Amino acid sequence: MLASLALPAHAPAVSALMSAEDVVANVEDLLSLPDAAIRLNAVLTDPETSANEIADIVSLDPALAARVLRAVNSAYFGLRGRVDTITKAITMIGTSELHSLVLATSSALAFRNIASKLIDMESFWQHSVRAALAARGFAESCSLRRHRERVFLSALMHDVGKLVLYHQLPEVSTRVLEAVKAGCAQDEAEHEALGFTHAEVGALLLERWNLPASLTMPVRFHHRYDEATDFAKEAALVHIGSQVSHLMEQERSEAPPYLDVEPGAWSQSGCSPDDLEEVIVDVDMHWLQVIEIVAPGSMLIY
Repeated sequence: MLASLALPAHAPAVSALMSAEDVVANVEDLLSLPDAAIRLNAVLTDPETSANEIADIVSLDPALAARVLRAVNSAYFGLRGRVDTITKAITMIGTSELHSLVLATSSALAFRNIASKLIDMESFWQHSVRAALAARGFAESCSLRRHRERVFLSALMHDVGKLVLYHQLPEVSTRVLEAVKAGCAQDEAEHEALGFTHAEVGALLLERWNLPASLTMPVRFHHRYDEATDFAKEAALVHIGSQVSHLMEQERSEAPPYLDVEPGAWSQSGCSPDDLEEVIVDVDMHWLQVIEIVAPGSMLIY
């Protein structure tokens, strides 16, 4: 038990007052996807959906359409010629990539409303984007290549539950962060203080957004990847992506950087640590371009 996280004797346990479901319910009015993104999630489950139908849905939201076109025309994609319609964007980058863009930019935009003094949002999105690129990079090197976009999205959103907790429960979250600084794993400190973790809160929020289990399960199990019964490879990849991002954040002037990934995560994902150097180079090359797509001007916004 973590004595440093114990509540005063006169106070009831936080978990007795609020469940993970309660926390998410309290932010539903603040955190929502655009109607167009929700409709797009629904129609993309139908393999008969045409590119024109998808384009019509995205185009109904001018702000969303503008964000997508701005992203497609960015240096990250490096396309020749100007893309000026959503239909052309689908032709150039594909439906899966378009869906990824819509969800990534929409979810990042949603979190503008719950900024917290407990976290630097620029650093948060840097970590999330690096984790997403790393997870996708490893997915491309193993049997999940064709599902690399959903791996990217799960890794991008793997820590959004932290933002919800920091906003809704700042005092308890402060104690959790103090325990983390003292060497405790964050998910363990959260479970001790709350009875649930940011991974559970994040997954519940994504479920409220009607996102599929292929996205929500890896978020829920990114710390407990070995307990995932569905989308287990994706959960391991999100865990690895997050740890690679932490590795890249370590001060090079201190002790040699250490990648905290157990052999079980590699075997579960089907990937090899031999690809680590190549993945890190790719992440280093692209993370700044991607963060400007996902959360443009994040330091100014947050």
